Amino acid sequence: MRSIFRLTCALACAVLLVGVALAGTFTPKLLGDSYIDADAEDDNFGTEDILWVSSEDDEPTMVTYISFEQIVGKYSPDEVESATLNVYAKEVENPGEVELHFYYEGFFEDTLSWSDELGYDEEADGVIDVEEEGWYGFDATEIVKKSIVECETCPFSLVLVAKGDASVGFSSNDDADENFPEMKITTIDG
Repeated sequence: MRSIFRLTCALACAVLLVGVALAGTFTPKLLGDSYIDADAEDDNFGTEDILWVSSEDDEPTMVTYISFEQIVGKYSPDEVESATLNVYAKEVENPGEVELHFYYEGFFEDTLSWSDELGYDEEADGVIDVEEEGWYGFDATEIVKKSIVECETCPFSLVLVAKGDASVGFSSNDDADENFPEMKITTIDG
C-alpha cells in the first residue's frame, strides 16, 4: 500500500514539474539598441547611453530600435500569455505618446543609421504616455507572437516612435545606471 502511495506521489510531483517547466517567465537577451536621427542620416548612435524618440508635427525625427534574441524552443505563439517591454525614461524634453512597432529581425547597433531605412510595421502594437522620468511598460505580447511566426530562431526588434511633438530619451544598454531595456515573456501550458 505504501509503495502505491509513494508511486502516486512521485507521479504527481513529475506532472507538477513538467507543468512548471512548460510555463514560466523568460527574459530574452538584449542584443542591441540604437536610435536613428533624420537630421543625421548617416550617423550611428549605437553606443549612446540614451535612446531618443522624437517627432515634429506627428512626423518621426528620431526613432529607436531595440533587438532581442529569440528564446528558441521555449514556446509557440499560442503559449505566449504576455510580454512586456520595460524601458526607463531618462530625459523627457517634451512629454507625449510613444508607440511600439514590430521589426521582423535584428540589426547591427554599431552600423544602424537613418539612411538604412529598416522600416517597421505601420500599425502600432502598443502605446504609452510619457509624462516624466521613470519606468514604463509596453504590452509587447503581439510583437512576440509575430516574431515567433516570422522566424522562431531569429532575433526580433521593437521600434519606439514618438507621436505629436513628443521627445523622450530612454536608457540604453550602455546606461551607466544600468536601467537597461528589458523584455519579460510569460508563457502558459501549451
